[in-house]
Amino acid sequence: MRFLVLALMVLPLPAFALSCMPHRVSDAYLQAANAEEGYVPVLGELNFDPAMVPKVDWEKQTEVPGKTLIPATFKGDALGPRGVPQAFETDVVLEVECAGPWCPKPEPGPVLAFLRKTSHSYVLNTNACGGFLFGAPNDEQIMELRDCLLGRKCESSLR
Repeated sequence: MRFLVLALMVLPLPAFALSCMPHRVSDAYLQAANAEEGYVPVLGELNFDPAMVPKVDWEKQTEVPGKTLIPATFKGDALGPRGVPQAFETDVVLEVECAGPWCPKPEPGPVLAFLRKTSHSYVLNTNACGGFLFGAPNDEQIMELRDCLLGRKCESSLR
């Protein structure tokens, strides 16, 4: 047993992997619906400078920031409680959270997302295990969101 503990202590950090539970649109919807803050489900285009997304240098992984805030814009539709789309355009703060050296890699383009309302703006969180951003959403993800908004089947996969 001591050998195993010693071996784990000398292994480099990349030998340990980040383990995330599956994260679906319904999971993000339920998290947003149960949060104290208000969220707006949106479908459209997210634009930002991709050069601002943290890059991991495995030789300097302790220097990866825990959180990076990136100015962004969203243009598309906000989806109301019954799934009815309304044109929506706003500035957004893209909040990219890393877990050690594991970082999400968001890209500008089509998204399904949940924007958190703040007193002065909207924040879109994405992290190494999911968050509230789904890039290039497919029809199944869009239907999953509409089902949740309409009160149909909307179950968490995190059970």
